[in-house]
Amino acid sequence: MTDEAPVIAIVGPTAVGKSALALEIARRVGGEIMTADSRQVYRYMDVGTAKPTAAERAMAPHHMLDLVEPGDTYTAGRYREEGTRVLARLATSGTPALVAGGTGFYIRSLLDGMLPPAVEPNPELRKVLRALAADAGPHALHSRLAELDPTSAARIHPHNVPRLVRALEIIDALGGPIPSRQGREVPALYIGLTMDRVRLRMRSDQRVLAQMESGLVEETALLLAMGYDPASPALTGFGYAQMVAYLTGSMTRDVAIMAYQQATRAYIRRQMTWFRANSSINWIDAEGCPIDEAMRLITAWTSRAVPRDAPPA
Repeated sequence: MTDEAPVIAIVGPTAVGKSALALEIARRVGGEIMTADSRQVYRYMDVGTAKPTAAERAMAPHHMLDLVEPGDTYTAGRYREEGTRVLARLATSGTPALVAGGTGFYIRSLLDGMLPPAVEPNPELRKVLRALAADAGPHALHSRLAELDPTSAARIHPHNVPRLVRALEIIDALGGPIPSRQGREVPALYIGLTMDRVRLRMRSDQRVLAQMESGLVEETALLLAMGYDPASPALTGFGYAQMVAYLTGSMTRDVAIMAYQQATRAYIRRQMTWFRANSSINWIDAEGCPIDEAMRLITAWTSRAVPRDAPPA
């Protein structure tokens, strides 16, 4: 396997077991893991993002973790730029790369070449758009996007305000719709983990409770004490947003937990909508023997004599 340095994408919804499967595959093939998670790029945010533990990182090298401060903005374009360099290094050394995570837009940006053009942030426009979302609701932004760029509107969830704002910002700078593809496609084997919806819901609910027991409230309080703005992108995501509400007194602990669980379930539905649109994904049952089926797919895929060049540095 190391002669061809394959790229294997492990995808699926939150709490389905992607990280555990990626670790076991990495152990068996001598690979390294590139996380594809829009929240694990932030430092000091370990519990609420389910970041790999020190023990897990010792089992296999991990990349794309702890890249920026919680007050910074991290884009899919930057993920592709930095991730492509990691892929190039691994390909040069013949090391299999496991791209594992649930942020579909990051994975597509890295492997499919789907990337918005480089456009500098426009603080004034962002302020106006966020005010519109606050006053009229996220659907006001989505409706505007649908008028200007129906293709982009179709792939962005109507409630995803940060991505709606960014899309409208890019369209404003370009004076027209966002190009659907830029960059080079990286051949990869896509393995998707799936699970019965009821059991996945129970599992995700339990994970929220486990994070509470592991110190999510304390982690959020520390971030606020360090001076990070509760309105920053890192702290407005599910989990941290509910803990901020609890710490500031606008939610009780029980209500915050229920709100976090509900937000996680909604996110899982959005993830599955995104991933089901990718016909290249080989779906396997997370509750069976996923490692056996995954290794079968990997063996079959790598046995094909198809050249896989290293991505550009």
